[in-house]
Amino acid sequence: MLKRIFSFLKQIPLALRYGVLLAVALIIVKTLEYQLFSYRLNMELYTGLIAAFFMLIGLAFSLGWFSMQSKRQKRDADSNTPKEALTAKEIKLLQGLENGLTNQQLADTHCLSVNTIKTHLKSLYRKLDVSNRSEAVAKAKKWALI
Repeated sequence: MLKRIFSFLKQIPLALRYGVLLAVALIIVKTLEYQLFSYRLNMELYTGLIAAFFMLIGLAFSLGWFSMQSKRQKRDADSNTPKEALTAKEIKLLQGLENGLTNQQLADTHCLSVNTIKTHLKSLYRKLDVSNRSEAVAKAKKWALI
């Protein structure tokens, strides 16, 4: 049931969600203020309720209920292409990585310095959204780049 509600809420535009959230918060705060000033609630209870409300808001943000970031990450993960097009040099470096060549061997093969190879590899890792050689080779094979 809650999953249905949250999936429905995620379809509502972000600005509208924030607007409704702030409107509900304002109604709650004004109701509590009215009750406080009419001496139905003491100040500690009022402060505790406000703190609990903001704690729930923080929890909602941490779980990603109000975030579009998770949708972007999921869409990017499902993608079958790199974020940016790979250059011919990066494809050749991927083939070298597939063959298990070291940075020095790649540099010797392509007549480049080791630092230039490292720079190309960093760019390649960024485009493929990976952090090391084995992930780069695996993703390149998955996407049929090599």
